[in-house]
Amino acid sequence: MPATAALASVLLKRWGIRAASPVGVGPLNPERCRFAGRAATMRYLPLREDLEKRFSTVNPEAPSFDAFDTVQPGQVVVIEAEARADAGILGGIMAARLVAQGAAGVVCDAAMRDVSELRALGLPVFCRGAAPGSSSASLMLVEQGRPVALGGCTVMPDDWVVGDEDGVVVCPAALWDQALVAVAEREAMEAAILPRIRAGTPLRGLYPPATPGPG
Repeated sequence: MPATAALASVLLKRWGIRAASPVGVGPLNPERCRFAGRAATMRYLPLREDLEKRFSTVNPEAPSFDAFDTVQPGQVVVIEAEARADAGILGGIMAARLVAQGAAGVVCDAAMRDVSELRALGLPVFCRGAAPGSSSASLMLVEQGRPVALGGCTVMPDDWVVGDEDGVVVCPAALWDQALVAVAEREAMEAAILPRIRAGTPLRGLYPPATPGPG
């Protein structure tokens, strides 16, 4: 799994991708925050009374069931939910379902509930924080498998999503293999430079090394 810092640098320098990391989300459990997988996207909208029955979680035909039940092993669930701080998008039951399906992690721009249960499950979760209220009181899950936006970052279905102690980085699927090679090259370069830095070599002319611009 590539380090997010190296991946973000590679995406910027090689391809000029600046908005690769969602702003405003952090790990629910810093000790379990590492993951990498393809994005399974979901989107919530503010609840509207005339649509409530259609999207209600008590309606067996609601799209929320397919959204969660079709998550595949190794996928990262990426949820756009209006960046709500007062709505717990996942609770213990929903998170347990994702663990049973083999989800690699969750990234959401809103809050979570049942935080102690989520931490005990060991599922890596990046979100806005904790909230006791249910999302069903103010939001409705309307679609899955479509582009979403979290914290200024666009995520396409099947993009690669990586998380660690530094945060979350989204890599376009088409660039993933090239990005992995570039990250390995960058890490090898830094490993070669570090002993010289520790020995007292000045930074100027050594780090950062001269590299071509994006393109």
